[in-house]
Amino acid sequence: MSQLKELLLAHTGYSAWGTQQVLDACAALTPEQRERGMGASHSSILQTFRHVYDAERVWLRRLAEVDNEKLPRGSAPEHSFEEIVQLWPGLWDGYRRWIDAASEADLTLALLTVLPDDARFCVPRWQIVLHAINHSTYHRGQIITMLRAFDITPPNTDLTAYYSTR
Repeated sequence: MSQLKELLLAHTGYSAWGTQQVLDACAALTPEQRERGMGASHSSILQTFRHVYDAERVWLRRLAEVDNEKLPRGSAPEHSFEEIVQLWPGLWDGYRRWIDAASEADLTLALLTVLPDDARFCVPRWQIVLHAINHSTYHRGQIITMLRAFDITPPNTDLTAYYSTR
C-alpha cells in the first residue's frame, strides 16, 4: 500500500473517530439544546452536524463521480440528530472503501470542481479527501465550543488521542 493511501486511510479513520466522539457527547443533550442557536457559523449543534455530514457526502460523491464537476447548490438536508447518527458510519465506510479501491493514479487524478458560487478549482483527489477531513475537524471544534457553553466537558478529539487508541 502506498504511503499516500495509508495517510488518507489514517486520517479518514481519525475524522470518523473524532466525529463519533462528538456525536456521542451530544447524545446526552436534549433536542432543544442541540437546536439552540449558539451564534456559531451554522448556528446550532444540529445545524453544524447537518452541514458537516452533507459536506462529507458531497465530497465523497465528487470523488466517485469524476464527470459530475458541479457541486450541488442549496441547504443541507434537514436530517434529525438520530438520522445523522445512523447515516454517518455508512459515509465513513464509503470513504474507506473508495480509498482502498483507488489506485495511485486515481488518488492523484486532478479534478475540476465547480463550487455552488461558480468558482472553479482543480486539485488532485487526495487533496479533496484532506479538505473534507480538515473541514470536519474545523466544525467539530465549533461543536466542542458549543458543548462547553452547556458546561459539558467535551471529549478529547486531538489526533494524538486517536493514535493512542490504536
